[in-house]
Amino acid sequence: MQDKVRVSERLYGWLGSGIVFRTLLVLNAFVVFGVIWASRNTMLSDGWSYLRLAEGILHGRYSMWWQLGPGYPDTFRTPGYPLLIAAFLKLTGSWKPVLVLQFLLYAASVQLSLLTVDRLGGGRAGRSLFLLLLLPMVNIPFYIAQLYTEIPVLAAIALAVYLMVCFPVWTWRVAVAIGLLLGFAFQCRPAFLLIPFVLVGTAWLVDRKPGLVRSQLLMLLVFCITVVPFGIWTKVNHGIFKVTPLEGAGSYMHLGYWSGKTPGYTDTYYLRNFNGDELLRFTPRDSVASNIRAYGKEWEGIKAQLDPLLTAQDSAMMALPTYKTHQQRTYNTKYTLLREQLLTRLALKHYWDDPWYTLKFKAYSAVRLWVVGIQVEEFRDASLGGKLGMLYATSSTGLELLLFIVLVPLAYARKVLSFRTTWPFLLFLAYCTIIHLPFTIQSRYTVPVRMLMIILMVMAVMGLWGRTTGAAIQKKG
Repeated sequence: MQDKVRVSERLYGWLGSGIVFRTLLVLNAFVVFGVIWASRNTMLSDGWSYLRLAEGILHGRYSMWWQLGPGYPDTFRTPGYPLLIAAFLKLTGSWKPVLVLQFLLYAASVQLSLLTVDRLGGGRAGRSLFLLLLLPMVNIPFYIAQLYTEIPVLAAIALAVYLMVCFPVWTWRVAVAIGLLLGFAFQCRPAFLLIPFVLVGTAWLVDRKPGLVRSQLLMLLVFCITVVPFGIWTKVNHGIFKVTPLEGAGSYMHLGYWSGKTPGYTDTYYLRNFNGDELLRFTPRDSVASNIRAYGKEWEGIKAQLDPLLTAQDSAMMALPTYKTHQQRTYNTKYTLLREQLLTRLALKHYWDDPWYTLKFKAYSAVRLWVVGIQVEEFRDASLGGKLGMLYATSSTGLELLLFIVLVPLAYARKVLSFRTTWPFLLFLAYCTIIHLPFTIQSRYTVPVRMLMIILMVMAVMGLWGRTTGAAIQKKG
């Protein structure tokens, strides 16, 4: 036992040394630059739609189809990220400086996470452990070089949580800052609409600090103010006050049901989403073809109700190719609202009528949101380097999730991790998982909160470490 304590002391001292911390910092920088270099010529599909919206803003129309003139107000995205891109286009004439900003935001997120670990009592050893656990997570810095919202939202959440840790009782300035940060996160990712309300509701249940209620209500007021302008824009352009886009939730819920029954199929009716051919199947192989036919038949029934609503403007838009720039087609308001209503109703009916499949598939989805998956056909056709890359992404994120599942509950059970000071971390992780369960599987959805997961793992390890090795290590700290 004494030998184990000595080894543990040496390891703790090693992690706590300045040279190890600086070395890990440099290694993380090398990984980030390597990932950016490897993905420098890749432009994922969503980036094109954000770019078209930004161009539309500069031409006075919030639309992916601004070049067709008025009459195509967007129905698909909130304006936070397109506004950011538009600002850089206006100032520099190019969208590429946005990627420089995202690199800086990623670096700021790492720094904020290190400061958070320090505030929670992790010390230099905890900060080194954070960098060590972050090192293999190449799936996070991958989005630095993409016109995607993951990195800006990651930075906003990192700062919001840091403020919560630093100020257990919020001043009015802190409340305003958190409201603005969560408002920005929502304007980039509409799925975060409910997080401020869930945050305050949970605080009232588990952490009733004197004087906090007024500050929390101020935070909610500021957040609500940030969402009102888009609601007014939607009212003016679509005749309905709605702070989220007209489409999205119902369509992704509908495809979220069918994706497990049609592996390897690419939707041709609406989202053009590829349904992953996962390692685990949730429908017999010989039923896939019939499921694809059933999906197509269902969509033909939907189209029969939607097509009479098409206008001449819709026809002009449909005549233009979208495959090169991956623009999402923007139909008229009545068409869009009815489609969303039909898809939502069908999705809920399918989930209700097929409970066993739903439970199995969504339990798997909860894991896959945190683990980068391997698509069977893509893996089969990949080169050796491609196969190794896929295996690495899956194994690294899978191991991270496994460590979290084992270490964090154990630390809470042994009372070496304080629920009172860390519940916001758990809340963000749980919210991000639950809110995305009905939709199609995308592990990128959890990128904005992955550093929170690593921070909790660090604090769990440090707490368990101190309990195991006793006072000797505590004196070393």
